[in-house]
Amino acid sequence: MLSVTREYRQMQAIMSSMIDGVIICDLHGEVALSNQAAENLFLVRDGGLLGKRITDLMADDEIGMMIQEVLLKGNEVFSETTLHSSTQVYRVHVAAIKGENKDIEGAVAVFHDVTDARNFAQMRSDFVGNVSHELRTPLTSIKGFVETLLDGAMENSAICRRFLSIIDSETDRLSRLIEDLLTLSSIESKERIVHPQPVCIIRSMRGVMNMLGPQISDKKLHVEFVYPDGLSLVLADEDLLGQVLINLLDNAIKYTPPGGSIFVRSRMRDSRVITTISDTGVGIPPDSLPRVFERFYRVDKARSRNQGGTGLGLSIVKHIVESHGGEVFVESEIGKGSTFGVSFLAV
Repeated sequence: MLSVTREYRQMQAIMSSMIDGVIICDLHGEVALSNQAAENLFLVRDGGLLGKRITDLMADDEIGMMIQEVLLKGNEVFSETTLHSSTQVYRVHVAAIKGENKDIEGAVAVFHDVTDARNFAQMRSDFVGNVSHELRTPLTSIKGFVETLLDGAMENSAICRRFLSIIDSETDRLSRLIEDLLTLSSIESKERIVHPQPVCIIRSMRGVMNMLGPQISDKKLHVEFVYPDGLSLVLADEDLLGQVLINLLDNAIKYTPPGGSIFVRSRMRDSRVITTISDTGVGIPPDSLPRVFERFYRVDKARSRNQGGTGLGLSIVKHIVESHGGEVFVESEIGKGSTFGVSFLAV
C-alpha cells in the first residue's frame, strides 16, 4: 500500500474534488487509492475500495482485464461500459503509473460519465432520420404526380386538377414542416428572444377560437371556454402564448370526431394560471403518454399525416412553455378523450 506522505495527501485532495471516478491500483491490481466519485460508482462506503480488486466488485471483468493489461504491458487502454446493469455509460481510461526508471508501479483508472453525450448523439441521429423521412414523403409524392402529369395526364383536365390539388396540399405540408422546424430551432437555440409581459389569456384564447372557427364549424364541434371572474393576467410573450393555444386547440380539433366536444378551462392554482384543453376523442394509449411531447412522435402516424400534422406541434408547445418557466402535462383515457394542460406565472 502507498505510504501516507504529503504528496499522497495532496493527491487525495485533488481526487476528492474531481467529478470523474478515479481508482489507483498497485502492482497486484489492488486498489491503493480512490476518490468519493469512484466509491459512489461501485456503491461502497468511504474507504470501501481500498485493498479490493476490481474483479471482486464487478460481475463483468472487462475493467479488471484492462488494468491487468496496463500493469503487464504499460499500454494506455480505453473502453466504454456500464456498471451494475445501469443505464449510465462510462468511458474508462486506464494508464500506467511509472517510476523514475520507467518501471511500472501501478495503474490509474478514470471513469468519465458520457451518458448525456451518447444520448445526445442518438437524439441527433434520430432527429436527422425523422426530418429526412418527413421531407422525403411529400417530395416523393410531388415528384410522382408531376411526372405523371408530364407523361400525358395533363390532357385530362379532371385528373390534372386533382393531381395539382394534391401537389398544392403536399407543398403546404412541406411549408408547415419547415416553419415548425425553424420555430423549434429558434426556441431551442434561444435565438427567439422571449418578451414576457402581462397578457390576458382569456382574450388570447378567444382570439384563437375565432381563428379556428371554420375548422370547428366544419366538424360541428361543441367548444366551451370556462374561466372564473377576475382571472389574473399571465406573464408571457403574447405571440408565443398564442402559438401554444393554437397548437393545443388545433390538436384537439383534429382528433375529436365530428359532433364531439372540446372544453377549455382556465383557473388559478397558487401563483400560476392553469389552462387545460380537453377533447372527447379516441384518447392516447398509456405507453404513448410519456412521449407525446417528443419531436415527430405520433400516436397514430397515418392518421396524423392525413390530418396535416408535422409531428412538431406538441414539442413546440413544450419548449415555449418551459422557456417561460411553466409546465406542460397530459392526461388521457382510451375511448374517453385527452386533456392537455399548460401553466404560466400569474401577474
